[in-house]
Amino acid sequence: MTGLEKHVEKILNYIQSPNDEREEIREELLSHLEEAKMYYISEGFTEKKAEKQALSEFGASDMVGHQLQESMYPFQRGLLYVIGIGAILCGILFYLNSAFFLHDPVPVWLGIQLLTGSTVTLAAINISLVGRYFYVLNVILLINVIWNGINLLLVQGTSVWQSILFSVYLLILVGLGLVAVVRNSYFAYGPTETNQQKRWLVLFSYGLNLLMGAAVTGISLFFLWATLAFSGGPVHATDIIFMICPIILWLISYKFQMGYIAKKPLLALLTGFGFSLLSLIIPNIIIFLS
Repeated sequence: MTGLEKHVEKILNYIQSPNDEREEIREELLSHLEEAKMYYISEGFTEKKAEKQALSEFGASDMVGHQLQESMYPFQRGLLYVIGIGAILCGILFYLNSAFFLHDPVPVWLGIQLLTGSTVTLAAINISLVGRYFYVLNVILLINVIWNGINLLLVQGTSVWQSILFSVYLLILVGLGLVAVVRNSYFAYGPTETNQQKRWLVLFSYGLNLLMGAAVTGISLFFLWATLAFSGGPVHATDIIFMICPIILWLISYKFQMGYIAKKPLLALLTGFGFSLLSLIIPNIIIFLS
């Protein structure tokens, strides 16, 4: 690997992009560097000095990489950092509050909270690896959103002012997580045409599709909570699995919706709505019949 190729690879380490787009960027950057190198050779530089001058003129890999990342996916890495670090801080603050004020710390909860926050933070750090798999990044974000949504119920057991503060904090994290998912979906399959109306329709469709997923998740978790709280006896593991099945089914369907919305947004929404209803109805019918 030449010095120019190594420099380009370092630049790519800062960029979120799918493999085909990454190859196009690699070829374009290499072409630009090769042209600069040949120019300096024609000016009388030795090959080694020409390469060094071309790299110096092009800019440091981290600076160029960050500039390309921000131009192609504005605020994406920063948003992930805010969500991930915010979730970690929320876990630490709530755990300390539970330990010193409520005298009821739950280490398992803290472990899950730190895990979800750290996963998003690591995704931001390794955006060039995780970011090229848009669906995987969306699943990481959605798990974080769902967990923070569950935490909204947990903070209701604190005092009034603590409940308000933690609820606002968590609502901000949930909102930022949903924004990140919509943006990430749009970056993955957004329309290439410049029609502003179509672009807004696609963005609206991604958001509405996500709201359907939030409804499926909320209803499923509500039934799970009600079953665990009021069953009056042991709950079978199969019943629990069936109750969270709608969430799993929607996450699977969301992968296809991400791509389908960009092509046929309205038809995709109707399909997603129908699938969301089926994912809620079928598992409950199975539970009822069993």
